[in-house]
Amino acid sequence: MGQVYRQYKTKGLEVVFAAINPNPNIPAFVDRYKVPFPVAMGDGEKANLFMQNSVVKPTFVPWLVFIDRAGTIRAQYSGKDAIFNGGTEAIVKAIEPLLAGAPAAGARKAPAKKK
Repeated sequence: MGQVYRQYKTKGLEVVFAAINPNPNIPAFVDRYKVPFPVAMGDGEKANLFMQNSVVKPTFVPWLVFIDRAGTIRAQYSGKDAIFNGGTEAIVKAIEPLLAGAPAAGARKAPAKKK
């Protein structure tokens, strides 16, 4: 994601990683992977609620969620989705339409953020 972030930051892309596991070692993660964007700690239950993940159908990490400036989820993927097998090219293919205001390529419909 670092490469993608550097490439698209000037076009409006913001990236934030959120560790939802208990007691994450964020400084070690940032140092090991040379992460150029913010990494935060979050609550897994709240993340599931925000993304409206089903309690019946499990999701797999990592999660990749595209959120627009209004806070609406435009696309979301879980660890089993094909986007994770396509490397940087697949992520770029999903990002470019979103930055242009169109739906993400291959995204499953994500619910709008509840207010």
